[in-house]
Formats: sequence, C-alpha cells, structure tokens
Amino acid sequence: MTRVLVVGAGSNGLVAAANLVRAGLDAEVLEHAPRPGGASSSTAAALRGFVYDHCAGFVPMAVVSPAMRELDLRLDWVNPPTVMAHPFADGTAIALERDLEATVASLGAAGRGWHDLIRRTAPHAERLAHAVLGRLPPLRPAVRLALALRRDGLELARLALGSAEAFGHDVFGGDRRATAWLAGSGQHTGLPPDTAGSGAFSFMLQLLGHTHGWPFPRGGMQALTDALVARCGAVRCDAHVERILVRRGRVCGVRLSGGEEIGADAVITTVSARPLAEMLPPDALPERLLRRLRAWRYGTAAFKLDYALSGPVPWTAPEARRAAVVHVGGELDELGRAAEESQRGQVPERPVLVVGQHTLYDDTRAPPGKHTLYVYGHVPSEPGMDDEAIAERIEDQLERFAPGFRDLRQARVVRGPRVSEWQNPSTVGGDLAGGAYELDQLLVFRPAPELCRYRTPLRGLYVAGASVHPGGAVHGMSGRGAARALLNDRRLRRVP
Repeated sequence: MTRVLVVGAGSNGLVAAANLVRAGLDAEVLEHAPRPGGASSSTAAALRGFVYDHCAGFVPMAVVSPAMRELDLRLDWVNPPTVMAHPFADGTAIALERDLEATVASLGAAGRGWHDLIRRTAPHAERLAHAVLGRLPPLRPAVRLALALRRDGLELARLALGSAEAFGHDVFGGDRRATAWLAGSGQHTGLPPDTAGSGAFSFMLQLLGHTHGWPFPRGGMQALTDALVARCGAVRCDAHVERILVRRGRVCGVRLSGGEEIGADAVITTVSARPLAEMLPPDALPERLLRRLRAWRYGTAAFKLDYALSGPVPWTAPEARRAAVVHVGGELDELGRAAEESQRGQVPERPVLVVGQHTLYDDTRAPPGKHTLYVYGHVPSEPGMDDEAIAERIEDQLERFAPGFRDLRQARVVRGPRVSEWQNPSTVGGDLAGGAYELDQLLVFRPAPELCRYRTPLRGLYVAGASVHPGGAVHGMSGRGAARALLNDRRLRRVP
C-alpha cells in the first residue's frame, strides 16, 4: 500500500488526506500546531464559555466548493439573512441581504444597476465559482459559463479584471457610497480598491452573498475541522516538519524538528511558498523554480482581535446591528487610504475592519446575554508599533461607528503578525492568504506554472495550500487537486 504524508492539518491538508483514505491509501497528516485546523479552527482564548474562530469566520466558498460537497460533511450551517452591512460615519449604512430586493432598497438610487447585474448572473453563480476554483486550465467550466452568459460574459470579465472602484463606478453610475459597499468585500484580500483584480474578489463575495450566503458552522469553525478529521487517517499534532527527504531523485519521507525521520512513498505539502523552498534540499527542484518560491511576495498582515462582550455592539446604523458581518471603513476614499498606508508599511490611522457578529445568530458561542466579536484589519507585516497601540487604534475606529463599544468589553485577546506566524509558519508575516493577490501571483502563476496543477518536478512531491491555485479561503480545492494528481500518477505508473 502506498504511504503518503500530508504536511499541514488545515482544510486543504485534511481534504487531501480524506481523498487519499477514500481511495484506499495509507495517509498520515502531520501538523505543526497542538491541534488540527490551521486557519479553520476555533478557540476559547478570550474568556471561558466564549468560542472564537481563529482565522476564517465566514466560509461562502466552503458551501459552493466541490471538494467539500463530495465529502458530505453534514454540518449545521448558520446562514444569516443580513449577510453584511457597510456603515458610514453619519449613521447610515448599506446592507447586503440574501434577498436581492431588500439589498436594492438599501442601495437606493444606485440599486438599479445592481439589480440588473445580479438578476443576470445569479443563475450562473455556481458555474462561476467552479470555474474560479477548478483545476487549470478550467476548460469545461469556462466553456459552460461562456455558453450560459453569452455576451454578458465578456462584460463581466471586463469588470472583474479591473478594480473594485472601476467595477462600482460602472454598475452604480458613479455612486461612491455604493462603490465603497462593494469594495469593502475586496478588502478581505488587503488589495486597495483601485487595484486591478480587486473587482473580481469584491463581486464574487457579494454574488455568493445573494445565492449562497456567507454561512458559518454552528458552534465554531472547529466543527468543520472535526468533520474533516473524521474522514482522514491518522492526524499527528505537535509534529513540525523541518525537512522533506529526497533519495535518488524522489521523495522518501520527512524529518521532524526533533530529528525523527518518517518514511513515505509520497508527500503532499500545504506549506506556503517560501517555507517550502527552505524545507527542500538545494538541488531538489530546478533553480529557476526555487528562485520563484524564495521570491514569493506576501501581502499585508491580518491583525486579529477577539472580544467577550456584555451585550451586542451599539452600532449607530440599524443595519449593522442585525448584520452577521460589518465592514468598518466608511467612505471609498477612506478604504483606499487605509489599504495604501498598509502597503507602504504604515499602520493606518483609521484601519478598515472586518467584524464578525456570530453570536447574533449562534447562541452556542457565548453565555446567555453575552456576545463574542471577531475583528481584524490589515497592517504591515512589520508594523513598527506595539500590538497594544494598534489594538487601541482599531478600537478608536470601532467607537467611531459604535459609540460606547468599549463599555461592553469583558475580555480582549490581541494577535499580531508575529504571533500569527509563530502559530502557523505558513502565514508568513501574518499574511493569511498565502501570498499577495496581485495579477502576477494569480491563476497559472500561483505559485509557478510548474506547480499550479499540484505536481512538482520532484517525483513524489505534491503541493496544496493557500500559495497554490485557487489561493486562500476555506474550500479544500488545492488539497483535492493534489490528492487527485497523486492518485492519477499511481494509475499511470501501473500501466505496462
């Protein structure tokens, strides 16, 4: 029986192992951290009785992903009707509702263009998601999508390749507040709203908000990880892989940080690009490819805060009080300024924040009458300020849109870039996305043409994870792709 080691027990590693076990192979997952999950885990860090999602908090890509659907995980999904609200400093807000008509009403005069766009594209949302997530080149999904959209497809492609600001300008007729509402979703990537490609991220999240919602597992993201672990072989934690071992031009196992060596016929690694280059012998891959991995660019860091609150957040805007997610950033110019400051190496004066209000819809995460709050904003990987000072700047921004917020605090846990990388070495510099989402690091270039389909030139070594197409988010598609590549190679080698 073929023995496979999977490095990393995040969603991609667990999906890979589940596919291998289902095919009858002997798979073992090796995880650096004390427990599985990686970015798809939960913790009780702030206060006993409160449950917090460690990194990923809302997972629309998980419910649309073929990799997750095939495993039939049977989770209890919470899917709030008010997906997101984007408040402004004057107390107004625009909401993204599951219901299109309610969203159009929230957009006001700018809603007509959005109504027309979603009416035409919503029937094809799943095809679009599968084309984005699928193995490269995505010929079959792309052809099906093109046939379904016809002339609309060219217009959508033009909008998606541009910036979120340009996308919003075209759809909303120049309404800058509506454009800020759209661009706020693109801020999950850390890309400025005027950057090429940010339009695609913004639109995809908003479209899925209408068609699939932004759901989360009841009880915390750990429920998703636990369901995946149940489908895997052995999962060994506190096992930091220091080196991938190579003998006679092929992988033969790994060495752990304590010196233990574990043999294997193949290795699937979810480790990020730069750490992967450091784990390999210097002659294991072509030098040009190793240079690409070593030079891989990482984006801004996610600075995370978890709160235990004595009550719900007192947002000035009523829409924000019922929204599962609140994008705190204000006007379009403020969003752009914050992103540009972070990319220049400065902590923004007014950070753009992604705020999760899970306990509005899931009372299993906090004691009766209490609430959790999930908050992160993008800062430089080396911010030049101590974590407490950054946390205070973030709280100033929360107070601006929710006066009296600080009075509700019962506990607070701060996690800056250094802590994130220490907890998970693949989050280089605190970048949860596994590398910047600029155009030269997308699709076939993620992380390199030789690796975008999950095989490497080194026999027995396969790659998955956020640095590999289709990138970050909880979908498991690169794990599935790596497992399928390995299984296909085994079948080919058996042919006389």
